[in-house]
Amino acid sequence: MEKINFKLVEENYSIKIERVKQIKTNAYFIKTENKKEYFLKLSRVDKSHVDFIIDIYSHLKKTSFKSHLIDFEMTKDGGFYFLDDFGRVYLLCKWIDGRGANYKAFSDLKVVVSILDHLHTSTTYFAKQESRMHLPCYEEIFQNKYSQMKTMENIIHQKEIYSTFDKYFLRAINRFENRFAECIQFVKKIGGYFRISNQKVLIHHDLAHHNFIFTKDNVYLIDFDYATFDYDVHDFVNLGVRILKTNEWNIDIFKFYLKLLRERNIPKKFWFEAFWILMLFPQEIWQVGLQYYFEKQPWTEEYFLKRLKGAIEIQTRKEMIINKVVGGKLNWH
Repeated sequence: MEKINFKLVEENYSIKIERVKQIKTNAYFIKTENKKEYFLKLSRVDKSHVDFIIDIYSHLKKTSFKSHLIDFEMTKDGGFYFLDDFGRVYLLCKWIDGRGANYKAFSDLKVVVSILDHLHTSTTYFAKQESRMHLPCYEEIFQNKYSQMKTMENIIHQKEIYSTFDKYFLRAINRFENRFAECIQFVKKIGGYFRISNQKVLIHHDLAHHNFIFTKDNVYLIDFDYATFDYDVHDFVNLGVRILKTNEWNIDIFKFYLKLLRERNIPKKFWFEAFWILMLFPQEIWQVGLQYYFEKQPWTEEYFLKRLKGAIEIQTRKEMIINKVVGGKLNWH
């Protein structure tokens, strides 16, 4: 990957950079000669999806959610971003001093749930009008991922010599294969009823604690790179798992989180059934297999093994939590 071109940043935004500090692989703090501070981002998605993100912002700026957004700086040509010679998208916005959400603090969790709910309700109309993205069917998604797992299994069996990762992954398939089948059967039972009573919305889909910026007077939600149309339950399941991991799978704070969802009247008919099915699905194990066998990510065998062992631990912990909260049974009303 070519290095970031800060000269182009200066040219496109008519600024003179005095200091740069890298925050993440694709994100930088910039201070200009006239002492203005900015956040520079090299987008992880292509131009077409960035255009979609800009449309999201344009819609949300017309709603009450606008107070939680940080505006993009305009280029000298009046655009929201510019491209370098490699087609990479550069975006610039004002630097906001603040901290990330603390998923161990009840007070922060209340705010995060409120903001996420606000995002979903603010995009119902936008999602209804939008036709660029196909609304997912969970049964179809589960079936496709299960088929991919079986393909991964076949790839392994075709090898003359198994790698250490292959052996571990085969054990994971044998241990959790029934979970894939169970989730497919569960979602078949409620899928039609769930879709009738739940509207598609825009989900953020990347609820890392640092994407919520808490300042003295406000809280901002940033980084919509992975935003897509889905049901709100998907965001809340992902957030719930992040909260559990942050709190070392403490069931008490998770029960507090579930209480917040009920208090905001987020759940609709079959909403919690879908919540538990999505949580039960071995998403993390499938993800590691995808990265190893299909995407062929350039990571070491040791790193892949570490990720796989972590994914198995997450799946085991998720099932433990489900057993404790709903008694190990997903009941249909």
